[in-house]
Amino acid sequence: MFMSKKYRLCLLAVFAVFVSEDSHAQDPKFLFPVSCTYGVDCWPVNYVDVDPSEGVATDFKCKRKTYDAHQGTDFALASVTKMREGVDVLAAAAGQVLRVRNGEADTYKEQNELDAIRAENKDCGNGVLIDHGDGLQTIYCHLKKDSIVVRPKQKVKAGQKIAQIGMSGYTEFPHVHFGVLWEGGFVDPFTGALNTKGCGQMKANMWLEGLPVSYEEVIIFDGGFRAKVPDFAAIKRGNDENPIALPLSSAAFVYWSGFYNVEEGDEVVMRIYDPEGALFHERREVVPKTRSLQYYFAGRKIGRVQLKPGEYKGVTEIKRGSDISRKKEFSVQVK
Repeated sequence: MFMSKKYRLCLLAVFAVFVSEDSHAQDPKFLFPVSCTYGVDCWPVNYVDVDPSEGVATDFKCKRKTYDAHQGTDFALASVTKMREGVDVLAAAAGQVLRVRNGEADTYKEQNELDAIRAENKDCGNGVLIDHGDGLQTIYCHLKKDSIVVRPKQKVKAGQKIAQIGMSGYTEFPHVHFGVLWEGGFVDPFTGALNTKGCGQMKANMWLEGLPVSYEEVIIFDGGFRAKVPDFAAIKRGNDENPIALPLSSAAFVYWSGFYNVEEGDEVVMRIYDPEGALFHERREVVPKTRSLQYYFAGRKIGRVQLKPGEYKGVTEIKRGSDISRKKEFSVQVK
């Protein structure tokens, strides 16, 4: 999700965020704000931009997993289908609800609809602002329409459900934007440092000890099989779900995967294995352009080579130089 500098003004104007520079919480710690398994069915897609320069975007690792003026962390789901099933957003710490906005649409939007949202200063969409005392506040954006279950002035416990992940506001995929306001500005929860301090700074990790909240450079977030070239626009909108099984009579056999944060020069390797473990098909592709969201597919027409009954396995791997390698598997029954 791309947002301009105007997004900051939206948060301040709509949710009336005020942070004291004089009083501070002592070493605050947060629970993970989503009821999901980190790195399995939800992922951090964009981190806080810690470079205050206009037109420059840098995350706390001095890399590019963010965009200009982004003031929170985006935790994304694999698909709109998962969003519709319902994934809870949780209060990261105990506190009192200050502001709530509900009723904004959380469907996939065309560019003209996104432009209208921005013009109305509703980039955050449906949101909840929680005060934790001593100048510490957290904000949760892009919540599902009518999923918010808390109200202003209500006290909440750490880990209490407050809403569900949606696609409201200025966004192109289902996620929650989690922002931390402290010490007079926006703070990166991975470092505890203000977003004006630059990269490579570490004040204090704000996640509770033991939480598996790691830095993710590139993510294989979804995948599956089709009997034809996938309609990625329909998949993105949640209108084309993976089949449980494919027929032996399929005219084609195609395996696809979706990626967050691929970069120019990354190598995508996609392999399909038949029920006997033999290699059925392989595709290798060097990514030509850096993109936050990307899809690839591999497969072949069925004719001279026939399908066999049983489980086919797809294995996707992303390679980035000699340092980064990610691998994920998907399977389907053919009968």
